[in-house]
Formats: sequence, structure tokens, C-alpha cells
Amino acid sequence: MAPTELVERWSDELTNEHSEFHLDQVGTARGASARTFRTAEPSVRLSAMSLQGTFGLALVAVLAATPSRATYSIAACDAVSGQCGVAVQTDNLAVGASVPSVVANVGAIVSQFETHPRHGPRGLELLREERTPAEVLAALLREDDGFEGRGTEARQVAVVAAAGGVAVHTGDAAAASPWAGARTGERYSVQGNGLAGPGVVEAMERAFLETRGPLATRLLAGLVAGDAAGGQRSGRQSAALQVRTPEGFPFDVDLRVDHSSDPVGALQLLYDLLTARQDVIDARISVRRGETAGVRARLIAAVGRASKWPRICVEAAKVALSIEDRSLALQYLALAFARSPERVPVVLGGGDFAELGAEPAFRRWVGEDLRRDVVSDVGSAAGASSPEQPELVVRHVRRLLEVGEAGEALRLLDAAPPPASSGDWLLRAAAHAALGDREAAREACRQGLRESPDDPRLRQRLEALSTGG
Repeated sequence: MAPTELVERWSDELTNEHSEFHLDQVGTARGASARTFRTAEPSVRLSAMSLQGTFGLALVAVLAATPSRATYSIAACDAVSGQCGVAVQTDNLAVGASVPSVVANVGAIVSQFETHPRHGPRGLELLREERTPAEVLAALLREDDGFEGRGTEARQVAVVAAAGGVAVHTGDAAAASPWAGARTGERYSVQGNGLAGPGVVEAMERAFLETRGPLATRLLAGLVAGDAAGGQRSGRQSAALQVRTPEGFPFDVDLRVDHSSDPVGALQLLYDLLTARQDVIDARISVRRGETAGVRARLIAAVGRASKWPRICVEAAKVALSIEDRSLALQYLALAFARSPERVPVVLGGGDFAELGAEPAFRRWVGEDLRRDVVSDVGSAAGASSPEQPELVVRHVRRLLEVGEAGEALRLLDAAPPPASSGDWLLRAAAHAALGDREAAREACRQGLRESPDDPRLRQRLEALSTGG
């Protein structure tokens, strides 16, 4: 196929709605006063796309010839945490690859309308040298080398310093669009071009200042408000949310919707998934610390935002089980397996859900093939285990309990050394309960509590066994 035909085919396929998502993680901020000035712009471009070969060159030519139209963004830094970030939307492809440049404890820079790829890196370099935002902006404009035949007249640039201060430039070409302008305050700047009117940046600023929560949450609230206020006149195609933290991964956020008919809505969905994942992780950490208060509510809120993501449902089910909420765990597994049946043999068989092995609702997912494989695998491996390898015995017991082989699990426990932890007593309780011997299960919990009187799971299990749960 000829390069031109490839380009035409790519162009046709690009009109089909799909979004490419990139995930990472989270941040915090405060507001200040604002000022406004009037300008305008009808064009925003894609600049940081790396393409190779004959097809790549042809595609670059097509993109370069395509008029870019409009962008709106918000850049901010948090004085307390040192986090800095940008939220941005445009009517061109992959805005997250070109417009924002962010470094924690340094600053946030956007270069839009006709993006210059060196503005961001160079501006951050100057901010590291403790230049003021005004000095940085003046240097960027002075050093502008007319990238792709456009100069400072075609740039809209905002510089926000983590140390404080903001500077914004909107060139004459950008100002000639339907509406362009900015509103700024201490450590934040909202700017746009080709917009429906000044109400867009006003709504963005108001939402950013009034929203409470991490910096990423506030930036996204501003972007959503701008979209709801009319956004840009020419349409929408891509959006991005980028926050850099002093801690780095996994607390950074790098979310991108590269091509969509509703990029801001898709970005909100991504952020919901991201924060849901982090909430489940935080809940798991809380349980390990023995801090179980509020964990159930956090799980419910997290899965409520990400119920269509099977992975999160499975992870939430594990945490629910760790707080002895078998009903919630079953609900989350049902959500995961209904949406992704192929996960069943991947998720089950390892013993993560040993306490559910006797539940009829759970047993429907454990097929005969899986049960047989686990029994055979454990039988082969158990012979190689020894009292010096108690962790292997525990793993074998958990796997057997999960597939409904409570009798064999109890046999292994009886042959093992005396329980050395609350987890061992919980396994014994689970095995006895699965076999219908609730009194033996309660006694296992009592013995465990004599050794670990403050263990919350043993107390919860004993209470459930005593009340018919």
C-alpha cells in the first residue's frame, strides 16, 4: 500500500472513537486572588509526535498541514506539598505529549496555540536557577527560534513557579481567535484560546479554588468546569492531567486521553479508576496496620467508581475478606467474573479466597478441573514440604480450602507444627467451619485470641461463628 493510501486509511480510522489511556498517580493545593485580560485564538497544534519511516514522514506532513484550533489549560503548584501539575484539553491529537511540562518543587509550564517543544524544558531549567516566572517567560520569548515558521505572536505560554509567582503571554495571533485570555493567582494560572467566551476560564478558576482535595482533583475539577462552560468553539479531541510529586511514582499522576469525542469525560473516568485503585491500596495498608475502621466504606466508594474494572473488583474482594466481610467479597468477585469470565482460572486456585471455599455462591466458580489440578499440585508439593517450611504448608492449606477440600486441608494442618500465628488459627477455624464443626471453629478462634488477644480478625470470626454468620 502506498504511503498516501496509508495516510488516508489512518485518517479514516482516526474518526472512529477510541481513546488511548496512560495511567500513573496522586497530589494537593490552595487558591488566591485572580486577574483577567482579554485576548483570543483559533488554533492549537500537536508537536511532540515521533514517527519513523516513509509512512511516518507522510503522516507528519499531513499533521503539519492540519490547522490546529484551540486549547484551554490550568497550571498550578501547591505551596505545602511541592506538587505541581497541569490539566489541559484541545481539539488536536495527544495534547499530553506536547503542551504540559511539570516538575515537583520547580514549576508547571504550558505552551499552547502553536506549541514550541523547547518552552517547557527550557522554562523548567530556568526556574531551577531560581529565575522568576517573569524572567523565565521573557527568556523563552527572547529565545524563540520560530519553530515551524511561527514566532512569539503564535504562542500562548504560562509559567507557574513552585516558589510562587506566575507569568502569562498571549501573542497577537493567538489573541485574534474568537476569545483568548487568562486568569491568574498565587501559584496558578488558567488560560485558553479559541474559547466560547471569558466564562470558560472564569468557571475553571472558580472550580479550582472551590474544590477541596488533592491537587490533581482540583485541576481536573477546573478542566471539567471549563468544558461545561462551553470549552473551545472548534471542538474537542484530547485531554491530559499531569501532576508531579516530590515522592514520584506511585504518587505522580500522568493520565492522557489521546483521541476521543469526549476527552474530558474520558479523563474523568480515568481519574476515577486511578483514585479507586489507590483507595483500595490504602485500605489494604490500613488493614495490615490493624486500622480497620472505615475500610468497608472506602471499599464501597472505590468500587462504586470503578465497578467496570475487574482487576479493582478482585483486589477489593481480597481486602473485604481481610476484614471478614465475605458477603462484600462475593459481590466484588461476582462483578469481576461477570465482566471478565476468563479471569476465573487466573484469580482462583492460588488460595487468596480460602475463606470462601465453603460458600455455595463461590463454589460455582470452582470447576472440577480446577479442583482436580489443585489437589494434584498440592499432593505433589506437600511431600516436599517440611516443618521447616511452614509458609508452604499454609499455602497448600489455603489452596485446598479455596477449592472445597477442607478435609484434606485439616489433615495437613494436623500434621503441621502447632499454630504460630493468628493466621494459622484462622485457617484452622475456616477448615472446621467448612466441615460443619462450628464449635471446633470457635475453639480455634478462642485459642488464637488467648495468644493474640487484640487480633481483630479472630474477634470478628468468633463473633460471626457465634451468631450464625
